[in-house]
Amino acid sequence: MIRSIKLNTDTLIQLMLGSAVIGIGISYGDFYLFHFFLFALFMVLLVQLKNLNLKLPFKKRFGNYDLLFLVMLVWYAISIFWAPDIGYAGKYIFYIFCGISISMTIIYFSTTGKKLSALFKTIGAVLLVDLFFALLESFTSFRLPVSPYSSLLPYFGKEAVNFSAFDNLFVYSDFRPPTGFHWNTNNLAIGMMMTLPFFLCSHQIIVKALGTLAILIITVLAASRAVFLGLIIILCLYLVVVKKKIATLFFIWVTVLGMFWGMSQLSESENPRINEIANSIEAITLYLKGDIDVGGSLEWRRELVNNGIDALIASNGLGVGAGGSVAIQEKLGGVAGRFTSMHNFWIELLVEGGVVFFGLILLWYGSIIFNLFKITKSNRNKKLSYYASSLLLSMIGFIPAAIAASSTIYFFPMWIMFGLSISVIYLYRKNLSNHKPI
Repeated sequence: MIRSIKLNTDTLIQLMLGSAVIGIGISYGDFYLFHFFLFALFMVLLVQLKNLNLKLPFKKRFGNYDLLFLVMLVWYAISIFWAPDIGYAGKYIFYIFCGISISMTIIYFSTTGKKLSALFKTIGAVLLVDLFFALLESFTSFRLPVSPYSSLLPYFGKEAVNFSAFDNLFVYSDFRPPTGFHWNTNNLAIGMMMTLPFFLCSHQIIVKALGTLAILIITVLAASRAVFLGLIIILCLYLVVVKKKIATLFFIWVTVLGMFWGMSQLSESENPRINEIANSIEAITLYLKGDIDVGGSLEWRRELVNNGIDALIASNGLGVGAGGSVAIQEKLGGVAGRFTSMHNFWIELLVEGGVVFFGLILLWYGSIIFNLFKITKSNRNKKLSYYASSLLLSMIGFIPAAIAASSTIYFFPMWIMFGLSISVIYLYRKNLSNHKPI
């Protein structure tokens, strides 16, 4: 009986985490397939707890990173007392609860190298399907049923989308960028950027080349400055930290900068084809620098941040509470008449959680990055080193990329990344304490 329940639990965990990668991709209205599996998993865990006579089994701990999730949940729950809108506060806490459930489930499940590898395979398989559909949407008229560009939206409990609310370069063109499982093209780009290091760090040349090329194509079509910056950082750190090829990186930068400088000199060329290419590159450069502001994106993002900082100062650094940033923006009438989400995850954490909590988050995040970096230096277990190297690059690339989305608090791949990173660190420490090959 116990063994049967254990088997069911492991299966449900795999299904729940796989559906977390899919997220809104399989949903009706606001109810996701993920919610179904999360509820089912909790029911099974309650049965297990009952069989243990309500006694929780405590195992040896190999770190305290997961305690931050408890602190976060408790702090945001307490903040309901001063949050400007209790409805938004409750919704935000539910988002955090779902995210923490994902991270903690990964940590709970990944107690051995074998189970961690099985989890990576499950998540990786779903990400490959996501990548396939994103490429299909990029080059054909195909659209997943739950896509803002799909004509089937009403059949899935969703309303028609106002595309003017999308922060994307292609909003004003006939081209419709890919969205994959993520509904929003910026979210897809962030997810792909977080996946890129696993292709880059692969020892299989074909996998490395094809995966990297596919993700670069999707990211370019997403036209997100923040994600593009994250990609550049990942590629540079891959050459410096993983491959240790500083000279190669220097050569690439010199070549790229030389190409851009050369094209700028040819912008007045009498050859129409050369002139067109040169001006196109100049336009791309201006867009990435922010000198071309499509739809006033940078302007209203700055206004959102300024409104949030003003609210934080008014709270004396305590924070406006769970969901408070949205409520405050709504009271001000919304930026550009329609934007109420902060559109900057780090400022969102600062404004809602307060200065002290935000400082704690920075220390926690930085410590995870540092410990992953230390594991990459270990050559005693190539698989664990591969996981650590990939997650290290993902965690660092996510820092600028998180600014691209309206909010990542309900972006499940972020919570998956947190859970996997902590699991790799804990497993490394566990093997060290047991004097096993790492």
